[in-house]
Amino acid sequence: MLYFQTMNMRTPENQAAYETFKQTYEGECVFCDMSEREPKQILETNETMMIVENYFPYHIWDNFVVADHRMIVPKRHLGSLDTFNEKERSDYFDLLRQYEAEHYSFYSRAPSNTSRTVYHLHTHLFKPIGY
Repeated sequence: MLYFQTMNMRTPENQAAYETFKQTYEGECVFCDMSEREPKQILETNETMMIVENYFPYHIWDNFVVADHRMIVPKRHLGSLDTFNEKERSDYFDLLRQYEAEHYSFYSRAPSNTSRTVYHLHTHLFKPIGY
């Protein structure tokens, strides 16, 4: 039986930078303060959502090399999809449809997932090399 332990991973340099960031970040929420702390990281916005560049991107996702790694982040501090209002739900799914049409895959961890390092809901958008 084949088992891929490194199915989803960052480069060693990106992982080290991410670990350093987690240890040194002193704010309340990395996404809530992003517009003040790292405005260049925000690539686009609509009324309720931001598309942000992942500064610590995965290099491999689903055994494919990642060409681009972005995230959809609600502007309002939310922990799960079930807390969306109607406008947030509409804006979120409009963005998912747009990025899916551009060959991105997406992934969001459940609030109970122990691998989730930031409680503010965020959905990863991955575009593999070749698209």
